[in-house]
Amino acid sequence: MSMIMSQLSLPVIIAACLMATAAILANMISFIMIGKINVLLPENERISYLWWGTRVRKQFKQLYPGNKLALLLDACFVLMLLCFAFLVRFWVFS
Repeated sequence: MSMIMSQLSLPVIIAACLMATAAILANMISFIMIGKINVLLPENERISYLWWGTRVRKQFKQLYPGNKLALLLDACFVLMLLCFAFLVRFWVFS
């Protein structure tokens, strides 16, 4: 266990924490978006919170064209990708 911990540098730990935080934030933003969409849809067309697929962002942008939640969701996704690339480069290939 101590051998694994000694191989992790501080930037790798910070990148992993940022990636996890961005993933949790993206999930919470998606839930907010689903809630806003479901307010406008009839009950038989509402989106489930458990299995919603990829249509949430597209439908949200159609229903709320000026809202910045979709942009924030995209920013979380980009942050996750950058952190993942950082982790691959500096943890896996170090």
